[in-house]
Amino acid sequence: MPTHDGPDEEHRRTRRLETGWRFTRGDVEDGADPALDDGDWERVEVPHDWSIEGPFDPDSPSQAAGGYAPEGVGWYRRELPEDIDGEPTLRFDGVYRDFDVYVDGEHVGNRPYGYSTVNYDLSEFGVTGGETLAVRVANDEHPHSRWYTGSGIYRDVHLTETDPVSVAPFGTDVRTNAVNRQRAEVQVLTEVTNDEGEAVTVALETDIVDADGEVVATAGDEATVDPGAAHEFEQRLSVADPERWTLDDPTRYFARSVVYREDGDGDEGDSAAVAVDDYVTPFGVRTFEWTADEGFFLNGEPVDMKGVNIHHDAGCLGAAVTERALERRLEALRELGCNAIRTAHNPPQPELLDLCDRMGFLVVDEVYDKWRHVGADEWFDEWWDEDLSAMIDRDRNHPSIVLWSVGNENFDQGSDEMIEDLAMLTEAASEMDPTRPVTYGNPPWGDGTEGVVENIERVAEHVDVLVGNYQEHWYDDYREAGIDLPILGSENRRFFRGSDDEPLAFVPRNPWYDVEERDDVCGQFLWPGIDYLGEARDWPSKGWPTGLIDTTGAIKPSGRFHQAAWSEEPVVFAAAVDHDRERPACRPAWSGPPLSEHWTFPDREDSQDFVNVYTYTNAEEVELYQNDEYLGTQHADDYGPRPIEWYVPYESGTLRAVAKEDGEVVDEHELETAGEPAAVDLSADRETLAADGRDLVYVEATVVDDEGVRVPRADHEVDFAVSGAGEIAGVDNGDLDSDEPWVGDARSAYHGTCIAVVRADREGGRVEVEVEAEADGLDGDGVTLPVGPDGD
Repeated sequence: MPTHDGPDEEHRRTRRLETGWRFTRGDVEDGADPALDDGDWERVEVPHDWSIEGPFDPDSPSQAAGGYAPEGVGWYRRELPEDIDGEPTLRFDGVYRDFDVYVDGEHVGNRPYGYSTVNYDLSEFGVTGGETLAVRVANDEHPHSRWYTGSGIYRDVHLTETDPVSVAPFGTDVRTNAVNRQRAEVQVLTEVTNDEGEAVTVALETDIVDADGEVVATAGDEATVDPGAAHEFEQRLSVADPERWTLDDPTRYFARSVVYREDGDGDEGDSAAVAVDDYVTPFGVRTFEWTADEGFFLNGEPVDMKGVNIHHDAGCLGAAVTERALERRLEALRELGCNAIRTAHNPPQPELLDLCDRMGFLVVDEVYDKWRHVGADEWFDEWWDEDLSAMIDRDRNHPSIVLWSVGNENFDQGSDEMIEDLAMLTEAASEMDPTRPVTYGNPPWGDGTEGVVENIERVAEHVDVLVGNYQEHWYDDYREAGIDLPILGSENRRFFRGSDDEPLAFVPRNPWYDVEERDDVCGQFLWPGIDYLGEARDWPSKGWPTGLIDTTGAIKPSGRFHQAAWSEEPVVFAAAVDHDRERPACRPAWSGPPLSEHWTFPDREDSQDFVNVYTYTNAEEVELYQNDEYLGTQHADDYGPRPIEWYVPYESGTLRAVAKEDGEVVDEHELETAGEPAAVDLSADRETLAADGRDLVYVEATVVDDEGVRVPRADHEVDFAVSGAGEIAGVDNGDLDSDEPWVGDARSAYHGTCIAVVRADREGGRVEVEVEAEADGLDGDGVTLPVGPDGD
C-alpha cells in the first residue's frame, strides 16, 4: 500500500530494505566486522520486534512497565544493494533503542532515543554497493519506559539514492498561509544541498498537483549553491478554487519539487539545465484556530475533538506494525465516531500520519514522555534538540497535525527546573514550525486544588494550548485563576470523573460531557483508545486492558458509550452487566462495569433473578423487548450524562433494544442466548491481499452453537493452519492476563473468540487458513483468499 497517491518521483530512487537481514540476540564481539561469519543467525524481515517473540517472564528486567517482555542487546546485518546509483542516504524510521550503525565495520552513527527518524548520509563513507550494513541495538538498561516498547529495528529502513545536488531529507516545508473560497496562497520552503566540490547553479521548479493529477500552480527560482552547502528556496504559489482538507473529505494536494542543474553540454557551448532530483510532498489546504472561549475551529467550522490516546504497539504484532494494521485500528476508531489521535507519548511511525491525512483524523503529535526520567536523563541534554527537530521536520507537512506536544507528565511538575526545560522546548518548537501551537501534557499533580492550579499557572505562561490529564473538574478553577488559553483534555477516563482535590475520584459522570456542555473546551482524548502492552499489573498481567478496543481490534461493549456520544449516525447498543465475566487486571480508576454483549445467563433461568442492562443511544428513547415481549420505554433525557439503565427478569432467548426518534425506529440491537459449543466459525476482514510481504488479513475464530451464536464463555484452544502464499504473523484473543505466546499457531478463545493475523507472501497465489478446535465435537472451518500484485 503506498504512503501517498500523488505523482511519482522520477529522478531519485527510494526503496525499503525489508529482506536479507540476519539477526541474533545477545552482544557479539566484532559484530560490525564484514568478515564475521553470521551464517547461523536467524533470517528476519524488517520491521522486526524480537521482544514480542518472548518468552514473557515475571523475572524479566522490563518488569510490569514493559509487560514482562524480554529485551537486551541484538545485532542485525545485511548487505547493501549492489546496484546503488547516486548518493546514498539511509533512513531508519525507528529503532528501539540506543542503536549504532556500521558500514563495512566503520561507525556511521548512534542514536539513544528509540522513536526518532534518523537519516545517515552514506556517501561520506565511500559506499558504492554491496557493503555490509550492521546495526547494534541496546535495549538493556532499565527502567527506560513506562510501557512496552519492543526491541530492534521495529520500523522501516529506507535507502534513497540521489544526485549530489538534491532536496535534503524532509527538506520541504509547505504552508498554506492565506485561504479563502477563491484562492489559497501556498508558501513552499525547499532546502537543496550541494555535495559537489564546486559551486553549482541550481534551478528549482515546484508544481502544485491536485488529487486528480492536474497541475494547478507552478513556480520557479534559481540560485548558486556553494560546495558542501545548502540553500533554502522560498516560493509562493496561488491555487484557485482550492479543495479544503476536512474530516469528512480529506482532500490532499502534492508539491512536486524538481531540481535542475547546469551540465555544460548545451548547443554552441551553452550550458543546459538537466533535471537531477525531484521530491513529492503531500499536504492539505486547510485553516484551523484554537480559541479560549469558543473552542477549536477547522476551516472556520467548530469541531469538538473526539479523541483517543494510542501507543505504538498492536497486540500480537508487538511494535513491528505495518500499514494495514494501523488502518484497521483507525477504521474501528472511526466506527466509534473518533476524529482525533494523540500519539502518546512519542513520534509515531510515518504511516500512521499518512493514514490520518487520508482518512480524516486530527493529530496531536508528541515527542517525549518525561524529559529527565531514568533512562533519558543521561542523554536528554545532548539530544533533545535533534529529537524535536526530527519530529517536526518529518511531520510538519501533514494536514492532520494541528498541535505539537513537547512532553508529558514530568515528575517535577511546576518546579523551576521543569519550567526552564518547558520554556526551552516550546520556544524551540515554535521556531521550528511557527504555523502550529505548542503544548505539554500536564499531570494532575500539586498540593490539593490550590497547588495544582499554581503549577498550571506556571505552565500556562509557556504553552499555546492548555492540555490536562484528568483535570476536567478543575477547568473552572483555571478560568477563575485568569488562565485565558484554549483548554483540551489530553487524557480522560472513559467512565469516571474527578472531583474536588482528587483527579481519580469515582464519580460516574463521563468526562465527555465537559466537552459537550462547554464551548471553551476543545475536546477530550480518552486513555486509552486501544489496549496496549506494558504498564501492567502484577504477573500474569501483560498490559493495560481498559481501552475502547482490545488488542485484537474488537470494539468492547464499554466502548459503545462513546459511539453513542460521538457518532453522527443513529446508534443503540445493549450490554448486560456480567459479574462472572473474566477481565484482565487493571487499575480500578480506569475501569467500569463488567459489560458483555450476550444474553447467556443459565444460572438465572427460573430463579426470579434480574440482569442489569445498559443501553447506549443518541436517540430520544429506547424500547426494550425480551423474546418480543415489550418491557418498557425509557427516555435518554431522563438520564442526562449516564446511559439508560434497566433491570430485566431473565429469560433465555433474545433481548432487543429499539431506538426511536420522533416516533420512528432509527436503530436496533439484539442480544441472543447461546447453547452448547458446536463449531468454530472463521471470518476474514479482507477478501484479497497484496503480495508485498506486508499486507495482513485478520482471521477471527468464533466458537458458536448450532445456530451460529457466539458462546461467550467458550475457552477452547484453537489451532490455526496456514498454507499457500502467507504465514501467521501472530495470534491473539484480547486477554492481557494470558500466558499464551503471541507468536505461534494456536490461541485459546477468550469470551468465545480469538484471531490469527496472516501476513501475505511476496509471491502471488492463494492463502488458505483452516482451524481446528481441541475440544471433541466442534466442527472446524476455513477461508481462502487470493494474494496478488495489487490484492487481486
